[in-house]
Amino acid sequence: MSSTAVRPVERKTVFTIERILGLDGKEQSTVPVKPHRPWIDACSNLVGSESQFTQETKCKQDSCDRPASDSYKRTLNWYIGRRPRTAFTGAQIEILESIFQINSYPGIDLREELAKRLELEEDRIQIWFQNRRAKLKRSHRESQFLMVKRAFSNLHGQAGH
Repeated sequence: MSSTAVRPVERKTVFTIERILGLDGKEQSTVPVKPHRPWIDACSNLVGSESQFTQETKCKQDSCDRPASDSYKRTLNWYIGRRPRTAFTGAQIEILESIFQINSYPGIDLREELAKRLELEEDRIQIWFQNRRAKLKRSHRESQFLMVKRAFSNLHGQAGH
């Protein structure tokens, strides 16, 4: 006979929208966390007595009366969603392909030089080469598959005769 320990039933916390939003009337012991809003962080010139909503509205309307830096734009794009897809021109692709034929793993110096000449960001050049190597690998794998398939079909055809 085996003895089984009786465990008390665990009480699970019930989550409701009211409780999550703090509208259930119960006192919360946690300190509210400041949400990540890059457009607010960039607006440090706004008065602290204004509400968060007022700061957001002002900041979105007048963009804090200063041009957004590239890093700020990247942060904002990340916050909103993915960065916009880079559209390479035919001339850019032609140059990148010609370099790829010579060197499929260009170093940072070559990538930076290409970035200047093609008026692109270096990380876009790096990603292009990475994607191009993946495309080459995929096409090589597909051609190998077709060669094996033909070889088997030829063997099968000869065996039947």
